[in-house]
Amino acid sequence: MQLFLFLVLSLTTLLLCYAGYQILVVDRREEREMVEDSDLFQAIDDKNYDFELPIEVDEYDEKKRELDMGEEPADKRTLPLKLLERAKADIPRIEQLEKDHPRMARLFQRGLLPYHVWEQLLEAEQVMDAEVNTVQAEAELLQKGWGQGVFSQAYQMLRKDREDELRMEQMQKEAAVLTLKFTKPSGGVVTMEADGRKITQQTPMVLRKESAAEEVSFKSEVTAEMVLGSGEDKRTFCTQIPEFVLDVEQEKQWKQIGSDAAGLRLQVRFVRKSHGAKAGFAIEQIRATVPESAKNTAIGST
Repeated sequence: MQLFLFLVLSLTTLLLCYAGYQILVVDRREEREMVEDSDLFQAIDDKNYDFELPIEVDEYDEKKRELDMGEEPADKRTLPLKLLERAKADIPRIEQLEKDHPRMARLFQRGLLPYHVWEQLLEAEQVMDAEVNTVQAEAELLQKGWGQGVFSQAYQMLRKDREDELRMEQMQKEAAVLTLKFTKPSGGVVTMEADGRKITQQTPMVLRKESAAEEVSFKSEVTAEMVLGSGEDKRTFCTQIPEFVLDVEQEKQWKQIGSDAAGLRLQVRFVRKSHGAKAGFAIEQIRATVPESAKNTAIGST
């Protein structure tokens, strides 16, 4: 019997210690993480929870009034599509409220969130609930049975938009723009641009249409700049040749622009378009090489 009581007391003590640990260590750590989480306060400006319905709400209501006044729509799908756009614009706000509520509730319970901000959050939720009910009711009026599926359909549209946006961002990160400038001894400048993706070693570049028609002199100063990616991932590489000379006797020839292994290197195929002392050359192919290790720098080479 005494052994049983001892075990019960020991277990109770362990549970109390664990509970104390949760309160003193885990909860405080979570509280600190929430306070330090800048995303948590993204919707709070000057201690206010700013919340507004999307502009698509007014756009739908305006279009509905126009149709109620007898205006004939160019497309019978006009109003349903407007409602879908409204529902699609509502979804990010619904997601934000679902994300904010539990975190802000914990801050409010610990006295870290002003009462009026908490009230504003609750009011925003009521507004959003009313908006969801309104959209579903409008969908049901437009087509029987659509009320239960309008937000599901809108979410599919939103998900596709987000996937397209991510795909575009990835393409921008992988994109490369090459600018070549050929300066004649007389001072005239010919500028050409080419595009590419995932530039590594000997990667082909595609001349833009307007650049493909340009011609350069057999002798010029050449500067080249390659810009990879965009935003924080943007990298720039440069190279220059003060005196670049093409062989006027050759119809086609490969030339290298840039020789520094830590910089931009180009292999360019030139095609002679005219003869004599004023021979002109067009660019037929470009292959680009950039160093993988360089980050966010402008590197020059000759």
